[in-house]
Amino acid sequence: MVLEQDFLYWSIIEKLVLNEKYSILALSQDGGEILLQPYRQKHFTIVRLKRIDVDWGNTLSIDIVQAGRKFEQLLKNGVRGPIRVMNVYISSLPPVDDYPSVFEDGYSILKGKIDISSILIHSEQRLEGISKLADLLSVPLKIEMDSFIEEDDVQRIRNHVIASHNKQREEEKKIFQHGKPFFTYIFLGIQIIMFLILEMFGGSTNNQTLIDFGAKFNPLIYEGEWWRFFTPIILHIGFLHLFMNSLALYYIGPAVEKAYGRFRFLLIYIIAGVAGTFASFAFSPNLSAGASGAIFCCFGALLYIGVQNRQVFLRTIGPNILMVIAINLAFGFAVPNIDNAGHIGGLVGGFLAAFIVQLPKKRNVSFRLIGVTATALLFIILYRYGYPQAEEQYSQYTAMQGQELIQDNKYDEAYDYLNNAISNNTRSNDIIFMLSVAEIGIGKFDEAIEHLQEVIENDDSYHQAHFNLALLYVNTGNSSEALNHINKALQYEPENENYKNLKNEITRSNNET
Repeated sequence: MVLEQDFLYWSIIEKLVLNEKYSILALSQDGGEILLQPYRQKHFTIVRLKRIDVDWGNTLSIDIVQAGRKFEQLLKNGVRGPIRVMNVYISSLPPVDDYPSVFEDGYSILKGKIDISSILIHSEQRLEGISKLADLLSVPLKIEMDSFIEEDDVQRIRNHVIASHNKQREEEKKIFQHGKPFFTYIFLGIQIIMFLILEMFGGSTNNQTLIDFGAKFNPLIYEGEWWRFFTPIILHIGFLHLFMNSLALYYIGPAVEKAYGRFRFLLIYIIAGVAGTFASFAFSPNLSAGASGAIFCCFGALLYIGVQNRQVFLRTIGPNILMVIAINLAFGFAVPNIDNAGHIGGLVGGFLAAFIVQLPKKRNVSFRLIGVTATALLFIILYRYGYPQAEEQYSQYTAMQGQELIQDNKYDEAYDYLNNAISNNTRSNDIIFMLSVAEIGIGKFDEAIEHLQEVIENDDSYHQAHFNLALLYVNTGNSSEALNHINKALQYEPENENYKNLKNEITRSNNET
C-alpha cells in the first residue's frame, strides 16, 4: 500500500511536469514534498504535493499552518501575491478521526494574500481523489497502476522527473550563455566619448552644440536630415543623463547580449533606438538625445523572452524587469522634460526587433515576418503622424533663423535663406513677414510691400505687418494708406506705444500739410 502511494505521488508529479509543463520550484531533500508552478496560471499559483501517511486529522492542520508560514515568508522576500495554493496530500489511509475544518474550509492568511485549498488522496478512494484533483487543476490525470508495484518502479519515475527537471534547467541557463558581452561595452564607450566631445565643443546641455552633433530636432529631420533618427542614440544631455543611461546599459545590456548573441543584440539596439527616435519625432516637439530608447529596447527584448518561454522569464528576470519598466515609465511621466515617447518607442521597438532576429537556434519564419511587418508599419505610422507637426515646427524654426540673421544685420543672407525656404514650399506668414523685413533691409521696398500685403490677406490680425506697411507708405509719401494700416495695427494692439507714436507722427504730418 505504501509503495502504491509512493508510485502515485511520483506519477502525478510526472504527469504535471512532463505533460502539463509544470515547473519544479522546490523539492525536499527526501523527495517527500514538492512545489510546482503551472505553465499557465489558472486558479492556483502553486501546487504543493506532499507524501505523508496521516494518522490524525490534527497532523494535516499543523502542516497546513506551517506551509502557510513558509508562503508568508515568500511574500516578505518580495514575491508578488496573492499566492493561491493547491495543497495535495498522498496518504496510505485517511485520518482515523475527522478532517480538520482548516482542511475542508480552506486556509487564508494576510487578508487573503495567501489562500490554501487542500485535498487528500488515499488508497481507499484513489480514483475519486485523482479525478477530483484533475478537475481542480483543469488537467487530464490518467494514472495507470499495475497490481504489483516494486521499489524500482517508483525510483524509475522519480529519476525520470528529476532528470527532465535538470535538463530543463540546463536549457534555461543556456538562454543567457550565448557569448560574452561586446557591443554593450562598445556603446558604453562611444556614448562616453561623445559626451566628452560635446563638452569640448560648447557643452552637452547647449542646444546648438546638440543640434550640430546630430540630436533629434524635428525641423531638420523635416528638412531631410534623416540621419538624426540614428545619431541621438549616442548623445546625452548633461552628466546625470549620461550616468543614468550608462548605468542601466551596464547592468541590463549584458543580459540581453548574452541571450541573443552579439550581432542580434546590435540589430536590436539600433532598430529599437531608431524606433525611440521615431516615437519622439511623432509625439515630442522638443530637442532630444540619449540612449534611453535603446536601453528600453533591452527591456523589450527581454519581454520577448517571456513570449518564447514564459516560465523561464517569470522564474528568472521577469518580475524584476516588469518592475523596472514600471518604475522607469512612472518616473518619466512624473518628472518634466523626460522623453517618455522615446522610452515607449524603444520598448516596443526592442520587442519587435526581437521578433525579427529571434533567439539563437530559433527559426520561426512566421514570427520573423510579423516582426518585419510590424516594425515597418510602426515606422511609417510614427513618421506620418509626426510629419505635419514637424512641418509646422520647421516653419517656426525657419522664421526664427531668418530673424537671427536680420538681428545680426545679415540682410542678404536672410533674404536668400528665406527665399530658399519659400521655394521649397515652406510658406508661412512668419516666414513671409521675416522675408519682407530682409527686403526692407536691402532696399527692395516694392517686394516688401507685396509680401506684407500677402501676410495680412492671410491674417488681417497680423499687426506687425500693418505697422511695417505703415512705415513703408510713410516713406513713399502715401499718408492715407499709412494711416489706414497704423489704425489696423492699433485695432489689434491698442496699447503699443510704437504704434501710437507712429500714428501721431502721421497725423501731425497730415495736419502740417
